[in-house]
Amino acid sequence: MLKLQIATEQDRKEAQNRERRRQCELERRSRIFNARNRKIGVDVPFLERQIEEKRAEQDEQKRRNLAFAQQMIKDSNLAVELEAREREERRRLELEIDEYRRQYQRREDRREFDLYDPHALKQLQPRATDEAVGLASAQKFEGEDLQYEERRKIMAAQRNAWLEQQVQERKAAEDERRKAEDAYMMAIKARDARVGELDRLERECRYRLGQANLRYNEALTSERRQLEQMMREQEEADNTAEMYNHLTSDMLTENPDVAKSALGNNRMIGYLYKGMNQEEQKRFYAAQKEQMVAAKMKREDEQRMEAEWQALGKAVQNEVARQDIEERRKRRQLAKQLMEENQLLALQQKEKEKYYKEVFVNNIPTEEYYSQFNTTTR
Repeated sequence: MLKLQIATEQDRKEAQNRERRRQCELERRSRIFNARNRKIGVDVPFLERQIEEKRAEQDEQKRRNLAFAQQMIKDSNLAVELEAREREERRRLELEIDEYRRQYQRREDRREFDLYDPHALKQLQPRATDEAVGLASAQKFEGEDLQYEERRKIMAAQRNAWLEQQVQERKAAEDERRKAEDAYMMAIKARDARVGELDRLERECRYRLGQANLRYNEALTSERRQLEQMMREQEEADNTAEMYNHLTSDMLTENPDVAKSALGNNRMIGYLYKGMNQEEQKRFYAAQKEQMVAAKMKREDEQRMEAEWQALGKAVQNEVARQDIEERRKRRQLAKQLMEENQLLALQQKEKEKYYKEVFVNNIPTEEYYSQFNTTTR
């Protein structure tokens, strides 16, 4: 009798799930592999928004790169200055160390100098303390040492003294080195603080110079306006005086004393005037001389004022030219640095391409490799 296995509830659920996944896969495949829906069914506003976001991100990246380049130039200039100062400080310390060695660490002052003294043989004394040696015999032979015990004690004491002196000298040298390093670090910190202070003072000086120019221009504008207002008031006063003189003239008032002018006692009407006497001529010549002196002083004042204005304009022009030259120098330096960086990047790119071609691109895919893709929707 055959024994058939009865399907359980769990088996039916798994079969239903497999069938549902198969239907979903077929529907998904029909949507994905449909060329018309894939090419035409595109969300255009969403793509445009993505393009705008990408463009904004690129602009922000360019702005950051520019700010980073400017900061890098400033830091590079500061680093060059600090490096030059550090080199100068190291050179000064090396000179001081050489001078110290020349004065206090000479060769002839070393403890072991007698071992390699070139004149040691010249300083040996003849043997004169051995009674057994006659006048016709030889001197001390190899292996003999009459003052061995005494010399051994002296050498032990000297060796102990040398060891103690070495310990003291090493300790003193270590203290001196530590003090020199502390002084060097303090000098570096003071130098960095000085550089920052100079930078701050430069910015403050530029700000004050701009404020002074602004105040000077405002003062010139105010003075010009006041001068124009005074000239208008003077012209109105002259017109009023001229109208008043015409109204109160002898011709209109019919004054019998027509020979005298209404402008003053020393003024006469031309077509009725018969001439001046000697006193009037003297006064006229004196007034004429005073007018000439006043006119000369006025011309001198105008020339002095014109010279001052020209000097001021020349100074402003020189300052503008100096700032222009400095700006061009900075631009040339920046262009040179950018060119060097571009050359370095081009060299790195060439090396990268060479490495990529020689290492990575060594296995060309075939049609069999491409045919295994796009077979399912997953």
